[in-house]
Amino acid sequence: MKKLILFTTLYVFINNQVYSQRVQSLIPTITVDSIFKVKPFATKMAVNPLDGHIFYSTIDGNIYEVFISQTSFSTDSLRFSSEDHGITTLQGFCFRDSVIYVCGNVWSATIGIGKITKGVLQTNGSRNWVNVVSTEPYPTASTTGDHGFTGVNIDPKGNHIYVSSGARTSFGEKRDNSGAWPGKREVPLTTRIFRFPINTIDLTLPNDSIFLDNSPYVYAWGTRNAYDMAWDANDTLFAIDNSGERDDPDELNWLRQGKHYGFPWRMGGNDNPLQVSPYNAILDPLVNQQSGGFLSGFFADDPLFPQTPEGISFTEPVRNYGNAADFYKDPISGNVKKASDSGDYISTFTSHRSPLGLVFDRDDILSAPFTGSGFVLSFMPGGDSSGFTPLSPWGSPCPFVDSSRELVQMKLSYDAAIDNYKMTTSNVVTGFYLPVDAEFIENELFVIENGGSLWKLTFPKKNQNLPDLNTINFYPNPFSTTSVLSFSNPSHLNLDLIVIDMLGQEVQTIKNITTDYMELNRSNLKNGVYFIELRNQQVLVAKGKVIVN
Repeated sequence: MKKLILFTTLYVFINNQVYSQRVQSLIPTITVDSIFKVKPFATKMAVNPLDGHIFYSTIDGNIYEVFISQTSFSTDSLRFSSEDHGITTLQGFCFRDSVIYVCGNVWSATIGIGKITKGVLQTNGSRNWVNVVSTEPYPTASTTGDHGFTGVNIDPKGNHIYVSSGARTSFGEKRDNSGAWPGKREVPLTTRIFRFPINTIDLTLPNDSIFLDNSPYVYAWGTRNAYDMAWDANDTLFAIDNSGERDDPDELNWLRQGKHYGFPWRMGGNDNPLQVSPYNAILDPLVNQQSGGFLSGFFADDPLFPQTPEGISFTEPVRNYGNAADFYKDPISGNVKKASDSGDYISTFTSHRSPLGLVFDRDDILSAPFTGSGFVLSFMPGGDSSGFTPLSPWGSPCPFVDSSRELVQMKLSYDAAIDNYKMTTSNVVTGFYLPVDAEFIENELFVIENGGSLWKLTFPKKNQNLPDLNTINFYPNPFSTTSVLSFSNPSHLNLDLIVIDMLGQEVQTIKNITTDYMELNRSNLKNGVYFIELRNQQVLVAKGKVIVN
């Protein structure tokens, strides 16, 4: 995220923009309800497992409890502040059983301290606040440029605390903070995913690379701003990451212990050109010359840019085959392209979307086609072909061409050939502005905006009102010319048939089928394996696999 605290003076303008639009579902089976207007500068949201109540935080350290009413106005109430937990810039919190964990930073003009504290519930209902982890003071980049401690999480088994410590630079450039730190780039405490035992108390992390790299606390390296992490149904850990002011794609990463994710040498599947001197940003098609970084001189030729550490291989982001959030700029021509238009992929999202609110249907509660899916929001509003939009709190750069203001569904699958995940994507709800987080309560997804509203998106539940259809039967299968598809449709439901290739791309659609059989020919189908789905108003009701030879 591009630093929420930057746009205080723009709040009134942004707030008016929020209420001049309505969030809309693109899928008939998903409903949208506005709960109420939240406090300014919301940062995160979590669900208390003891009572199922939603809590949300603001950047200044306040945490509010939400009371949702079905019959009158919903309300919120302040529960904790920075005076309780000691964190003045709050960027993450979560619950584990009755304990609340809070993370963020304490900034001053030239130094910062990363902190995790926890509030232990007492018998009288109060909280006993305990320091879990604090960093030594470390050099800051500026009053607004540091990403700091974000996205605290507890693993599903309750063994460890995970937290992201983001970058102090945009792309590894020198950031001396008005001369306080001459020549300073990243420091040992930044661009790390840390992991601590759940029972850790009062640990101090030194700003010392030898200590940290030989400690049990560094889980992964090379993440720029992994503001949100989440586990899928198989307890696989993923994190979203944005890539700075150059037009490199934003990332979704499969986080694995001991892996390096490339920053600052690789971002969004691209090499950082500053590591090769001489460099002329004016000739770089991926540098927006109206961006703050360019105008501040951060994209200058940098002969002393650190070289790739010897013996380290980088782990690439998840591949997105579209057809959502997959615009990119050609690094040669600078032309904006859509990866799925040519059957290609992007690593992972359109530049500058600033993905947030990563969640998964961990318990397979949602009905098809959402069962087990991941979902992600985008903080930034979309812009024109240069990335400009008057609605942005940052100015340029913003996502180019991409509408961006939506909830994106992600269907992930592991690919052994690349030892990584790939995915297909689709937009399901649109019209948000500055959304920062999302949380599932069963089949209801709550989305909170910074300076806007709390929204409730209700998804269809699995096995809820599904037609009684069986698996599709094919004859012959494999086939070279035609195959007859048969299925149970005694009520003559209006069905859509979708043909999907092995990359997850929809290659053929036949609408408005009301019979219980049809003929599929190989028109436009190359040799290979295809998945066939029958849907009724976007709800999957039958599926099968057919081979064309």
